[in-house]
Amino acid sequence: MKKLLLFAACFAATGAFAQYEEGFEDYTAGDFICVESELFDVWPGGAEGSEWDSQVNDSIAHEGINSLKIEAANLAGGPMDILLNVGKTEGNWSLDWEMFIPTGYSAYFNVQGTDVAGAGTDSWQCNFFANTDGSALADGPWGMAEPTAVPHSEWFNVRFVVDLDQGLFKMWIDGDEVFQAAYNGNFSSINFYALGDNQTLGLYYIDSITLAESDVILVDVDEAQAKPFQFHPNPTNGALRLSGVQSQTTLVVLDLMGREVLSETLDAGQQNFDLELPDGVYLLGTEKNQNLRKLVIRR
Repeated sequence: MKKLLLFAACFAATGAFAQYEEGFEDYTAGDFICVESELFDVWPGGAEGSEWDSQVNDSIAHEGINSLKIEAANLAGGPMDILLNVGKTEGNWSLDWEMFIPTGYSAYFNVQGTDVAGAGTDSWQCNFFANTDGSALADGPWGMAEPTAVPHSEWFNVRFVVDLDQGLFKMWIDGDEVFQAAYNGNFSSINFYALGDNQTLGLYYIDSITLAESDVILVDVDEAQAKPFQFHPNPTNGALRLSGVQSQTTLVVLDLMGREVLSETLDAGQQNFDLELPDGVYLLGTEKNQNLRKLVIRR
C-alpha cells in the first residue's frame, strides 16, 4: 500500500492553502517511488515497480541521505518515465526542486498541462533539455526561450511559478530567469523522463521538492515571437498536427549537431505531417534554419 502524503498546512489571514515537501528521507534506497508515494505515478501505459519507475537512491543527496534517480537505459531515452503530481486547476503556485546532473550526462523534463499526461494539445507546456556540455534550452507551444546553462556535478535549483488565473508561468534556474510565457491548461504534473541529448545518456537526480502557494505576481509578459506555424504534440510519435500554416512553407529538421535530416514543403492550410525519423531529439524550423524549436520523437 502506498504511504500517505505528508502535507504541511500553511495558514494565511484569508484562509488555508496546502503545500507539500518531499526530500525522500522517509524511504529506503531501492524503493520504487511510484509504489511508495502518492505524489508520483508512472507515465500512462507504464507499470509501477517496473523499469518505468524510479528508485530512491542513497549515493547522493541535496539534504539528508536520499534523492530520486532518473536514468535512461539507452541513448533514445527511457524506459524510466515518471510524473510528479501537482494537480492544480486554479490559483498561483510555486514549485521548485534541486537537481544534479553528473558530468558527462544530460537531462530532460517537461511540464504537463493535462490531468492525463500526454492526452491533449495542452499537455506539454514546457520542455527543458540540459545537454552534456552544460548548455540548456526550454521550449513549448509559446516558442523557444533564449539558451541558458546548467552546472554539472553540483546541485542547482529549478523553480516554476504557474499563475493559472492569469494564464502565465515563469521558470528560473538558480534564481536566474529562463523565460516567462503564456500558460494554457492545468498545472497537472512534472514529467521526469529519462532522456538525454542523443549523444550521452540521460542521468540526473532530484531532491528537496516544494509546492506552495506563490508570493510572486507575474506581470508584463512580452508577446511570444510570431512563428510561421505551430505544431503538437511534443514529444511526438512522429505524427504532428500543424496549425497556422498560412502560406507554402519549407519545413526543415536538423539533428542536434546542426545537420539537416529532412526538408519538406508544407502547403497552405496543411494540418498534419508524419516524421519518419528515429526516436531522438531534433530541431524543427523553416528554411535557412529559422525559428528552430526542439522536437522530441519517442514511440
